[in-house]
Amino acid sequence: MAYLERLQETILTPISGALGQTTVTYGFTSFELLRYIKKNSPGDMAPDIDQHAAMELNSRNNHICKRDGAACDILVEGYEHQMHLVAKFICKELQFDRLYFYGKCRPLHVSVGPEESKYALIRMPNTRGVRVNSKSATDDATIRLFEHL
Repeated sequence: MAYLERLQETILTPISGALGQTTVTYGFTSFELLRYIKKNSPGDMAPDIDQHAAMELNSRNNHICKRDGAACDILVEGYEHQMHLVAKFICKELQFDRLYFYGKCRPLHVSVGPEESKYALIRMPNTRGVRVNSKSATDDATIRLFEHL
């Protein structure tokens, strides 16, 4: 629970205060929800590393995600077509673990965790529509990822 509270206090509240109302489009994933998603709509997900499960345990009493922390995907009112500006704000102003950018008009994934690696990754669809990893950076270099989008 501590990481979910930290996500709220260090990411969601500052974004809402500086940019506008923030909507969580995908949040905490319990073991039961993960089982349901895998069965009904597996798609492009990586529960063992994406931090949506926070510290949740699976049926074998192991952490679902091997990274500690918590994550959510968000949209910010008024920035629905400019999410690169939200990503840039996060990279410049906030302490985070991971940020995954899927496009200017898509929710963005942000997490907190013990590493606070400040790692940002751009994942864009290829010609077949499958999201693939593109550019990435850490620390202060993350801001430059979003300057020319």
